[in-house]
Amino acid sequence: MLLEIIILALSVLYLFNWWAHGHWKRKNVFSVPTEFLFGNVRLLLQQKITIYDMLCDFHNKYKEHKMIGFYSFYHPMLLVTDPEIIKRILITDFNSFSNSGMDLNATVDPIVGMNPFTIKSISEWKEVRGMHAAHLTQAKLKELIPGFLKVADIMFNYIKNHKNQPIKVLYFSFRITVDFAVLSAFGIEPRSFTDPDFCFIKHANTENFFAASHMSTFGSFFFPLLSRLFSLRLVSKGTEEFFISMTKTNLEHRLSAKITQSDLFETLVNSQKKEGETKCNNQTEMAIVAGCANFYMDSTMTSSSVLSFMFLEFANNQDIQKKLREEILSVGKKPEDFDFEKINTMPYLQMVFDECLRLHSPIGKLSRTCTKDIVINDVKISKGTKVFIAASAFHYDPEYYPEPKKFDPERFSEVNKQSIVKFTYLPFGDGPRICVGFKYGTLVVKISIIFILLKYRIVVSGNTKESFHNPDEFFVTARPDAAIQLQEL
Repeated sequence: MLLEIIILALSVLYLFNWWAHGHWKRKNVFSVPTEFLFGNVRLLLQQKITIYDMLCDFHNKYKEHKMIGFYSFYHPMLLVTDPEIIKRILITDFNSFSNSGMDLNATVDPIVGMNPFTIKSISEWKEVRGMHAAHLTQAKLKELIPGFLKVADIMFNYIKNHKNQPIKVLYFSFRITVDFAVLSAFGIEPRSFTDPDFCFIKHANTENFFAASHMSTFGSFFFPLLSRLFSLRLVSKGTEEFFISMTKTNLEHRLSAKITQSDLFETLVNSQKKEGETKCNNQTEMAIVAGCANFYMDSTMTSSSVLSFMFLEFANNQDIQKKLREEILSVGKKPEDFDFEKINTMPYLQMVFDECLRLHSPIGKLSRTCTKDIVINDVKISKGTKVFIAASAFHYDPEYYPEPKKFDPERFSEVNKQSIVKFTYLPFGDGPRICVGFKYGTLVVKISIIFILLKYRIVVSGNTKESFHNPDEFFVTARPDAAIQLQEL
């Protein structure tokens, strides 16, 4: 009798597995060959492959199918490889794909749960995104330049004290972006290069900000139940407590000293005011905390990643560095000569920036969750289906970018960029959910490069070619040992 029960149970499981993994075949969508139970995620669970590598592998092998079905256990998912379909998902049919593809518990992990990148509710997303966008207008960005000059002086002193010494690009770039962020967003004096115990470097650095274990990342994209059952989080508890303490201290100081500043912190506080009084409850306090932490995370970790790679590319491409320096010197001779308009009317600088993002996008994948049934190319995509776009797979695809591994800013010249297929270049995403801070991040990277190249030549220190990407990070970053030297001109 027991044997018959076992046989029956196994038969039912086999039939269920066959039926569940036949979801995409029934919709006439190509499906990646599956494994029993796991679908296509066994190697992810075993940490033998990253999410980024898995999606790029699917894209490169099967891109001619335009839509590629795969499975996280028995949950059907979709990878899109056709630019026209991507346009529909990100823009045309945004209302059917308005949710992020990440599933997070905002109660357990409130900082990431309130990030404009991950918020699911459209009304809440619009409100939070609006608060960030209000601080990142062109007029606001122009006001940041004097503060950036102050950071530049501190940075130059640091370089002088480390003359002819190898400088680790990740360490260096992160401190630049931290000083920009704390000064422009929170009105806090920049001390990343001068104070080894500076609280932001100590409590919110690249090592301890993200507590994104393999399981927490896997759960947020592929197995939400795992995240809920074990209360997995992406931001460390220590970093969350630091931002809670920083926010309260900063708020108390401003209220007691009657200080008002035109910065992000003031925008966030004002957004929580009602009838002239700041609402003092946990929910609104956490909204301010999350706003501060998310701006800091988005503006430091991604900008420092791009800046690091630009330093490394310049070290290995002296001709490109020389050409950019010539353009910079044609505009100004010292940092004070550069205002917002001049920075953003330098064509070669923009070309270099665009090419660096093509090769080294901090986030190489996009994800959306279908919010209501929709038919695309005769395929019905059901509500709840997660859809992925392997952005970096496009960036490295020779069909769209010949010699894709070559650092070639000329791809983005006024003439050449006209031939780039739309929606094959997605470093910031696109559509309504495009990165809200991309203009700020662009300004930070550009002005940092201008300041450095005015005074220094960037040269190789060690084997930087072997030290580019760090495959273990949630964000794509340079390896911690990647270094350069700065030679005074």
